[in-house]
Amino acid sequence: MGALKNDSSLDVRMLRIFAAVAAADSLSAAAQALNVTQSAVSQVVSQIEQILGMRVLDRSCRPYKLTPAGVALQRHSRQIVDDVDRLIAQVREADLMNRPAIRIGMIDSFAATTGPSIVKRLTQSASQVLVWSGLAYGHAQALLNRQVDIIVTTDALEDVDDLARRPILTEPFVLVVPAARADTFAAMDLRQLAQAAPLIRFSGRSHFGAMIERHLRRCGVSAPPYLEIDTSDVVMAMIAANLGWALATPLCLLQGRAWLDQVAVLPLPGPGLARTLHQVSRHREFEEMAEMCWQFSRSALETEIFPQMTARLPWLGRQMRLC
Repeated sequence: MGALKNDSSLDVRMLRIFAAVAAADSLSAAAQALNVTQSAVSQVVSQIEQILGMRVLDRSCRPYKLTPAGVALQRHSRQIVDDVDRLIAQVREADLMNRPAIRIGMIDSFAATTGPSIVKRLTQSASQVLVWSGLAYGHAQALLNRQVDIIVTTDALEDVDDLARRPILTEPFVLVVPAARADTFAAMDLRQLAQAAPLIRFSGRSHFGAMIERHLRRCGVSAPPYLEIDTSDVVMAMIAANLGWALATPLCLLQGRAWLDQVAVLPLPGPGLARTLHQVSRHREFEEMAEMCWQFSRSALETEIFPQMTARLPWLGRQMRLC
């Protein structure tokens, strides 16, 4: 075929494809191993032969055989491809080691609904992502004690200096009742509800539960102790079992989505109540990562969470909104 034409055109991609061809007994088998078309493999082999100016495959026999030039190319191409793969792995590992490890605390309802999307995106920029879930009070203490770097919370820690606060979301409280009693409860105010059925409380140890208790006192509602629970999915399970009613928010509903078909969600009777979720971090620490996390949170809410809630509760309108 003539002398070598242009060895600089022989790239790693070509060598990788030729290595697969040399290891197979047909072009179709090589193409299947590479998940490409047979014509693409055939074109690459022809390009290699044009560049080298000699045959690398003896196509006169079936299955084909490597020519002496093909044998030499196979030996060296496999080594070059392996070296390039090791180089890429080492570069990626070095890059990963230079990325920061980030520790994030999230309240349960946010972690269970929006958290997976945020963590998936953060892992592309951080060497390690550690997520704590649980009550807002515990996250606040962990941030102040430097056990976590960022928290998503209902408690913005307004009385603490040197913190960066980024509001994320405002969402309304709604009334959640057993589906079987929805028509009866829909006509009642909160006082009547407290007399007709037990109130299932969120834990008084949580900032969320404390907000509900203050609202009930302002509305003059007195409900005797009955059930007090930390997590939204368990609250929803109790309501689905017709054990009482509760005040919750859209994120709480999604956290307990397994029970949504067995409960009814109604507008909160009387004065409205809403909560705002904040991202809080320490000033001048992990600033780029904190900004990234905040942006990821907003994007996940807008593209994933809001459409789910709009489909289930169209009457919420814009009550659930980004800050």
